[in-house]
Amino acid sequence: MHRLLTRQLKRHFGKEFDTASLDENFQTFLETVADTYNEYDQEKRFIENTLDLNSKELFEANELITQKNKNLHSLLEERSKLLENRIEENEEISSTLKQYKQAMDEALLISKVDLGGIITFVNENLCKTSGYLPEELIGKHESLLYTLQENPQLLDALSQAKNEKKIFKGNFATITKSGSLIYVSATIFPLQSKDGEIVDMNIFQDITDIEEARIKAEELQRAKSQFLANMSHEIRTPMNGMLGFIQLLARTTLDDKQKRYLEIIQSSTNTLLQVINDVLDFSKIESQKVTLELTQTDLAKVLEGISLLFSHKIDEKSIRFTLTLDSSISSCLSADQHKIKQVVSNLLGNAIKFTPQNGSIELSCALLEENHLMQRVKIAIQDSGIGIAPERQSTVFEAFSQADSSTTRKYGGTGLGLSISASLIKAMNSEIKLISALNEGSYFFFEISLQKCSF
Repeated sequence: MHRLLTRQLKRHFGKEFDTASLDENFQTFLETVADTYNEYDQEKRFIENTLDLNSKELFEANELITQKNKNLHSLLEERSKLLENRIEENEEISSTLKQYKQAMDEALLISKVDLGGIITFVNENLCKTSGYLPEELIGKHESLLYTLQENPQLLDALSQAKNEKKIFKGNFATITKSGSLIYVSATIFPLQSKDGEIVDMNIFQDITDIEEARIKAEELQRAKSQFLANMSHEIRTPMNGMLGFIQLLARTTLDDKQKRYLEIIQSSTNTLLQVINDVLDFSKIESQKVTLELTQTDLAKVLEGISLLFSHKIDEKSIRFTLTLDSSISSCLSADQHKIKQVVSNLLGNAIKFTPQNGSIELSCALLEENHLMQRVKIAIQDSGIGIAPERQSTVFEAFSQADSSTTRKYGGTGLGLSISASLIKAMNSEIKLISALNEGSYFFFEISLQKCSF
């Protein structure tokens, strides 16, 4: 029997109360009541356990919610700070873009043109430069500003770029309202508008001052070249006459002193004539009048002839001279032998000039590659002369330039020889290269591709 029921019965009937004295029905009733007490205790314990468990879960949930709130607050602060930074960056970018736009508006001529060539936008600087009002340009065809009919090649390139929706870059002239020309450097590229329509953005940079300066410089250059050519011809004519009479005078009867004087005059005249020839060649190169005259050429014979031409000067300085020719080089190649001879003669003459007594010089010609149509050869001159300092090597091919001013005083020369030679080899689609060290000699060489003669 449940303890609480027993205690209540004894309190009511006395401590000596015994349930055994009760009749059977009453005992059954008391057992039913006792079972109810027991069920109550079980339910109470279940509720207490449930409350304990729920309290723990609620506490843990509360802790979790508190921690998540803290995390969310921290994340919110972080995102807010990031947003503030982004806003500041966007404001800075917006300010920078405004400055860029202002700079572009002030420096560039900008317009938009639809696919039909109709102007839809112009900036203030374009109007100011062209002399038109915005309403005089918007709605008009772009040919009002520029036309490339006089330059069909450029017009074709622009049309192709527009058709292929690619960027076009080029220089041409635009027409102002007054009819004068303004030279511009143009960049034209396709741009998609907000409604999806493709338009052309035209960005022009005014280069009128640069273009006019270039045109003027070219005119001055042509005038200078023409003056040099005329002067060279005017001076060379009497010089040739002087040389002719010097040769005639040398055949007459002269004493030793007169012969020595005549040799000095002849040497000085030849030197002056060489200077005049250099100036004339230089003026031709500057005026772009150099043309190649291709003839059937035997390189071996050309180089042997040059060596023979300089043999006297080589012997005078007791220079050990070597001519090395590759026997596999064809005896008939299509080349401008006169210009090759001029270049090699200049390089060999310099080698002799700057090589001391008892030095050495090698002139060589080697086959690099060939096929059934052409041969690529390398012509080189190596000497044991004074050499060229590394910092001066980049300037030796410039006009009127030598390794240093003392070279001119000691060895003479115009400083045009290497410049002329480099230009002649450039006309043959090659270049003269140099390897040198001060007081260790120099190695000049060039490679040229020559077609084999067709018989």
